[in-house]
Amino acid sequence: MVPASRDPKIMNNKLKENRHILIFSLIWLIASLIQAYFTELHEDEAYYWVFSEYLNWGYFDHPPMIAFLVKLGYLLFENELGVRLFPSLLGAGTIFIIYRLLPQGLREIRLYILVISSISLMHINVAGFMALPDISLVFFTALFFLVLKHYLAEDKLPQALGLGLIVALMMYSKYHAALILFFTLLAQRKLLLRRSFWIIVMVATILYLPHIFWQVKHDFVSFRYHLVDRNTAFRFGYILEYIGNQVLVTGPLTGVLLLYLSFSRPAADVFEKILKFNLVGFFAFFLLSSGRGHVEPHWTAAAFIPMIILSLLQLRKRPRLRKWLIIMGFASIPLVVIMRLYLMVEILPLPSRISRDFHGKDTWISQIQEVAGDRPVIFRSKFQYPSLYRFYAQKPAFTRNSMYYRRNQYDVWPMEKEMQGRDVMLIAYSYDPWKDSLKTVFGTLYYYNIESYCSFNNLRVEIHTDRIDAASGDTITLPISIWNPNDYSVCLDCPCDIPPYLELAFFRDDGDRFYCRMVEEPDQSVYDPGETREFDVRVHIHAPAGNYRIRIGYTSEILNQGINSRVLNGVITPPPLQP
Repeated sequence: MVPASRDPKIMNNKLKENRHILIFSLIWLIASLIQAYFTELHEDEAYYWVFSEYLNWGYFDHPPMIAFLVKLGYLLFENELGVRLFPSLLGAGTIFIIYRLLPQGLREIRLYILVISSISLMHINVAGFMALPDISLVFFTALFFLVLKHYLAEDKLPQALGLGLIVALMMYSKYHAALILFFTLLAQRKLLLRRSFWIIVMVATILYLPHIFWQVKHDFVSFRYHLVDRNTAFRFGYILEYIGNQVLVTGPLTGVLLLYLSFSRPAADVFEKILKFNLVGFFAFFLLSSGRGHVEPHWTAAAFIPMIILSLLQLRKRPRLRKWLIIMGFASIPLVVIMRLYLMVEILPLPSRISRDFHGKDTWISQIQEVAGDRPVIFRSKFQYPSLYRFYAQKPAFTRNSMYYRRNQYDVWPMEKEMQGRDVMLIAYSYDPWKDSLKTVFGTLYYYNIESYCSFNNLRVEIHTDRIDAASGDTITLPISIWNPNDYSVCLDCPCDIPPYLELAFFRDDGDRFYCRMVEEPDQSVYDPGETREFDVRVHIHAPAGNYRIRIGYTSEILNQGINSRVLNGVITPPPLQP
């Protein structure tokens, strides 16, 4: 009797399956490369391209995988195709691996192609062409599930070593990988009892140490940002937005059906149980997260792997739903094709706030450069804009972040030091009589010509009290310290067109803001690397009564207060009644 693995009919079917999925993956890759070449960079991609110009083991927002992928591609092609080359390759690889994760008897290539093609997020973040961290995360997650499937069946050293490597690559791609590992262990806690499991842990940890050391050196800036700084007050609208976005990016027409099929699929074995835990866990985690702030639609990208597999498995028992899935899948494809064409050519009359994501940026940058010339361009509180400018103009650009924005990688790079004292063009976005104006394809910009620029977001200012309580009209004394955490000197009294001064800012959720300048400025001189100075500063409080969040930082006549300090709480009471 011929073993099943050597049966000519079975072997022939396997060859056909492999040939079909390889052909589809190749077609997908070619489409992605064409799309990559003819589509302008999204602003986030430009930001990651700047990452690649400053290769490191970590970045403010993300681990370094996307920077290394962009760097490799840009060495070959110095254009949009180069930026997206390796993400496109990984996207096509993801298509292939997900198919291989299906049980052999259920590898129906036509249905698989229809499902993959009808999911809008597959074309961009899951297995698409854009240079985004989700692409490598999803690829290595698919590879993780593939190797894990074999590891569950056979506890062997090579598979454990391979999983250790893959886990490290997942974590180097995006921190969301931690959710995949958590839900996998939650589904199969018996893995902890395997000796080889701890080899996986050891290998992954050793390979991930460079990033951990980077985080230690930078005071765990990424973790503090993602776990603390991104949280906002609860808004029910964020939850509704999250649910609507997930249906949209899963579809546009097949989304509800695919989600229903995958969630309703009972786990038939340990591997399916792991997939189910990851599916439900991912969507539930971000549903809970949406209560504390906006959740980007693509943050659930890794959950699309178990969603696709479980929904296709469930179709065996639901022939009527299979029919509807096919109908809606075919109806979705024209919509997805139009979407992909629109990214290359502006064929739809969409609002400017939407079209500018992929169209007109090269023209916009050229219009700014005509005025700026060779001078650096500094954008106020927009990290994406200097990234686009650096890519399309190939000229220096920087962002000066204010307390009403957020810190980002530009606060980590040494660019602020490089801009001190230079002749720059400073761009803002609202009218001011001091500013000049520039009409662009994206509307009117306002700018200052500054011969000697300075800003001091690279200093840290600490108020040595937990809260501030005072009466409106009081003059209070605050103990503060000013610390230079950099490896270079910072000069506060060097020649400057916009001299800095310290200011206490009071702000509350209704948008009201009040600013109180120091009665006398503390020592304005040169701060050596690592130097800390302590002062008692006097501030006249003229904010009206109310509850406030309070920050202290360096500002100037044309720059909002920088991000120099943590946020304190405070209460201002009415002034005492005069006798």
